[in-house]
Amino acid sequence: MGKYHNDQPIQGGPNDPDLLNRLGFANHLANILLLEHCDDCLTVSLEGEWGSGKTSVINLVKGALNEKTYAPIIIEYNPWLAGNPESLIQDFLLQFSSQLNIKDSSEVALKAAKELIAYSSLFGVAKLVPGAEPWASIVEKVFSRFGSSTKKIAELKKLDLLSKKRNVVSAIEKIKTPIVVVIDDIDRLTPSETFQVLRLVKAVADFPGTSFLLAFDANYLVSVLDKNDIVNSSEYINKIVQLRVPLPVVSERGMSELADVELMNLSEKNLTDRFERDQERLSWIYHNYFKHLINNPRDLKRFFNHLRFVLEQVEGQVCFSDLFSLSIIATKANSVYENIKKIPEAYIGKRFSNDGLMMDKPEDVVKSLSEQRSHTLKIYNDKERKLLEGLLGDIFPLLDSGGYAHYGVSDSDAAGRVSSPQRLHVAFHYKTPRGYLSDQEVLEFIAGKIDRDEFVSRVVSEDADDRFFEMMKNYAKECKDNSFDILTSIYNGFLHSKKLISSLESNYGFFSKDLYRQMNWLTNQIISESDDKYNLIKNLVGREGSAPLAADVLYKIRSQRGRQSYDEPWVSQEQLDELELDYQMMAIKSLYNKTHIDNHLESHVFYELKRSSKDKTSEFMSKVMSSVDGVIRVAEIIGNSGSDSTNGPYVQIDEKTFGEVIDLDKLREQASKINIQNQPIHIQAALKSILDGKMYYLRDGELGERW
Repeated sequence: MGKYHNDQPIQGGPNDPDLLNRLGFANHLANILLLEHCDDCLTVSLEGEWGSGKTSVINLVKGALNEKTYAPIIIEYNPWLAGNPESLIQDFLLQFSSQLNIKDSSEVALKAAKELIAYSSLFGVAKLVPGAEPWASIVEKVFSRFGSSTKKIAELKKLDLLSKKRNVVSAIEKIKTPIVVVIDDIDRLTPSETFQVLRLVKAVADFPGTSFLLAFDANYLVSVLDKNDIVNSSEYINKIVQLRVPLPVVSERGMSELADVELMNLSEKNLTDRFERDQERLSWIYHNYFKHLINNPRDLKRFFNHLRFVLEQVEGQVCFSDLFSLSIIATKANSVYENIKKIPEAYIGKRFSNDGLMMDKPEDVVKSLSEQRSHTLKIYNDKERKLLEGLLGDIFPLLDSGGYAHYGVSDSDAAGRVSSPQRLHVAFHYKTPRGYLSDQEVLEFIAGKIDRDEFVSRVVSEDADDRFFEMMKNYAKECKDNSFDILTSIYNGFLHSKKLISSLESNYGFFSKDLYRQMNWLTNQIISESDDKYNLIKNLVGREGSAPLAADVLYKIRSQRGRQSYDEPWVSQEQLDELELDYQMMAIKSLYNKTHIDNHLESHVFYELKRSSKDKTSEFMSKVMSSVDGVIRVAEIIGNSGSDSTNGPYVQIDEKTFGEVIDLDKLREQASKINIQNQPIHIQAALKSILDGKMYYLRDGELGERW
C-alpha cells in the first residue's frame, strides 16, 4: 500500500511535481510580487476554497522567487502559531524581525531588525478595537503603571507608534532588497484573529518595497467581517488588497490525473477482478459521482486516505466499487456515512445483528425510513444532494429505485456488495464478525493453502457454519480438482459435530435449514461444477465416512434418470449400476461398524441401501437379527423414519415399509421378550413401534399420529 497523505502541499520539483499545471500561474504571480525596494507596499490575495491548493501554489511562487537573479527576502508568517491572539501583531513583527536578520545578516538588516523589535514592543500594550486604527487606543493598564504625571509623559513618548514606524520604514529602505511577506491559512483563524491580520497588513506593516501575499477563502473572510460589524465587507477587503487573484480552476483532467496516480499507488494487484461486474461498476461510479463530488486536491487526499485505510483491512471481502463509493460518502457527506453505520436498516432493510424484531420485508423497512434518510441529506446543497441520492441508490438498490441499480447482480452477497448485511458489516467494522468468514479464507481453504481440517474445526468452534456453506456455494466452481478432498474435510468436521447431532434431534421439519441439509446442498453443487463427476461420486460412494451424503447423492442420480427429471444426468446408466454396487458394499460395512450411530444417520444409510438392493438389505438385516442383542441393533438401524412439525423425529415400523426386507413376525417375537423400560427413550419408541406398528416420537417415546 502507498503512503497516507498528511495534507502537506506540494513543494514543486522532480520529486514533488505540479500535476495540476499551475507553475506558469505561479511564475506570473511571483513577477508581480517582486517589487523595487522603493516601491509602495503591494498586497495581493490568492483566493480559493478550502482544499483547493492555495498553499501548494504559494510554494510554487516561493520557488519561482528564489530562482530570480535578484531574489527577494521572503518572510513567512503563520498566524496559527501565535501563542496569544491578543498579541498577534506583536508576534508578527517579531517574526518579521527574526526572519529578516536571518536571511540578510548585513548591518542595515540588523538595524532594521532592531527597529522592528522596538516597534513591536509597543503592541505588547496595544489593544485593537474594531473600527479604530491600532494607535487609536491604549490599554488602560498603561496609565495605571505610572505614579507621577512626569513619568506618564515620558512613557507616553515611548509609545509614539508613528515615529517608531517611520524608523522601521527608514531602516527597511536602506536594505535595498525587496521583501515578500507570505501569510497563509488566514481562513483557518477565528473571526477576531482574522480581523487583526487584515488590520496589521493595512496599517501596521505597509512598508516600502514590501509585498504581501495573503491566502484565504473569500466567502469565509466576508462572513468574518460581517461578524465584526463591517459594512460592505467586499469593499473593505478591496481597500486592503490591491490585487485579488482567484486560484486557477482545477480542471477535470487535472483531477483525473491525480486520481489515476493515487489509484496506481493503492495496490499492485487488480482490485476489481474478484467480484462480478466490479470494474464496469467502478467506472460508472467514478464518472457519475466521484468526479463531481471529490473536486479539489484536499478532498482527493482525504478520500484516498480513507479508502486506503479500509482497503488494507478488508480487501477481498467487499467489492472494490462499493468501498470506493463508501469512501466518497465518508469524505463528502460524513453525516450520511455515520447514518448508514448507525441505522443500516434504513438502507438495506436489515440490521447488522438479527435480533428477531424486524419481521417486515426489507423493502418495506427501507421505505418506512425514507424521511429519516432525507433529513440527513438536507444540509447539502441541491447539486450535492442529488448526486448523493444517486450514489446511494446505486449502492443500495432498495432506495427509491424499485430494487434497480446500474450494473446490478442477482446475488449481492456473492458479488461482494454492501447491500448484503454481511458485506456492509465488514465494510464498517473493518473485520469479519464472529460467525463470518472472509472470501480470502474460503478461497485459501479451497486451494489447500491452509490446513483444511483445522479450518473446518475453527468454523465449527466459531459457529460460522451458516456463512461457511453460503460462501462455499458461491465458490463451488473453484473446487474442481480439489472437490473430493474438500468434501471429505467438511464431512470429517461436521458429520459428528454436536451442532449437527443437536439439529437432527430437534428438527421439526418444514422451514428448518439444518446443518445436514446444507452439507447435502453443497455436495450437489460441487458435483454439478465438477469436470469429472463420475470419479468424484465414485470416491464419495466408496468412502465409509461419507455414507449418509453418498446415500443422498445416489438418490439424486437415480431421480435424474427418471422420466420427469429436467436435470442432465451426472452419470450414465452403466456408471449408475456400478455406483449402486459400490454403495451397497460400503453401506453394509458402515452399518456393521456402527460408523454413524452417534449422529442419528444410520437410518439414512439403511433406507438408501433398501432402495438400492432389497435382497442385500434383507440378507444383512437377517444377520443382524441373529446376532446378540439383534433386536436392539435393528431398532438402532431403522429407528428413525422421519420428522414432523409436531414433535420432531419419529419412528414407525410397519409391514408396508419393512415387510420386504425384515421378518417382522420374528422381530416382534424377539422384541416382546425385552424389558422396554430399561432401554433409552429412542429405543423404547422403536421397540413399541415394532410391537404395534404405530408411530412414536423419539424425543419422549410418546404415541403420535401420521397426517
